[in-house]
Amino acid sequence: MTTVNSPIFGTGVVPSSGAVTQELNNVTRRAFVPKMVVQIYQAAPFLSLAMRNAQRARGGLSQVTVPLQGNPFVQFGWTGYTGAFPTPAVTAGTNVASWNLSVGTVPIPLYGMESLIQATEAVIPLVKARMNDAKTVAIQSIASALFGTAGANPLQINGLLDVYDDGTNVSTYGGVSRSTNTYWKSTIYSTAITPTRQNMTARIMQTTSVAGGEAPDFVLMSLSDWTTLMQDFMSAEQFNTNPTSRYGNDEAVNAGFRAIMLGNTPILADPFCPKGTAFIINSKYLALYLSEDANFAFSGFYSMIPNMQMASVGVLIAAMALVCTKPSTGTQLSNVTGGAF
Repeated sequence: MTTVNSPIFGTGVVPSSGAVTQELNNVTRRAFVPKMVVQIYQAAPFLSLAMRNAQRARGGLSQVTVPLQGNPFVQFGWTGYTGAFPTPAVTAGTNVASWNLSVGTVPIPLYGMESLIQATEAVIPLVKARMNDAKTVAIQSIASALFGTAGANPLQINGLLDVYDDGTNVSTYGGVSRSTNTYWKSTIYSTAITPTRQNMTARIMQTTSVAGGEAPDFVLMSLSDWTTLMQDFMSAEQFNTNPTSRYGNDEAVNAGFRAIMLGNTPILADPFCPKGTAFIINSKYLALYLSEDANFAFSGFYSMIPNMQMASVGVLIAAMALVCTKPSTGTQLSNVTGGAF
């Protein structure tokens, strides 16, 4: 591995050694490209979609509270010529699901001596780099958490594994028990499934059936499993060429699709979705609630001199909750096999 903490000699136009080389090193400033090229982060399609349609959350206890109807309020009955009907009964049919916002933080340091050193000669001001990185780091962590579970850490945001569970792994969601309120269960399809057009169509229709006829409106898969499904589409492709014409320079044959639609349902790939797991979702009942007071807000820098240090510290704060008000409208495919890579 080549290190860049000292000039590289002996390649290109730079001599390898000797007095001339040392003289060049003594009197020549290194040339920098004045931008930071990020190498380590991933795109977050699902979080971007959720943020675009985020709902506003405010203060109070249980910042997101949703009334639920789990039983009928009235009863139906047939009648005859007399028009008689049974005495109406008052039936309790409501419940309440509640969620607290989960708060993510990114502390940002600023050392006093760093400010002096970088006051005029900085190629990349480190405080600006940290500020730009803070939101990206938060997005990466939140995007990963959205595909996980808060089971091991109650301070973490609920993920899709919490939302779309049948009570096997997550017995309570939003404060409502799935064992005593069976309508609050989702579906986990644990049988091994290879993502083909036929198999995925069957699971989409199964989700529609369990949801009482409400069709899901998108599916999330890993890039590997999405590619396997794409290959099934490509196996059915055919190309028709007119014998009297030929392809020009700007008419290259294009195989495959950038996005997949199956049964009028878009199939999306997300780098954070784990390989072997897919989620069939109805976005009508799924939303990200974002605090209006802590929507990636920055606290500002505060002095650490009371702690006997010439430095400052600030905090980026994001408070949110992923809320599904009808888990039965979605399905978790927990055993997707045959990922392309």
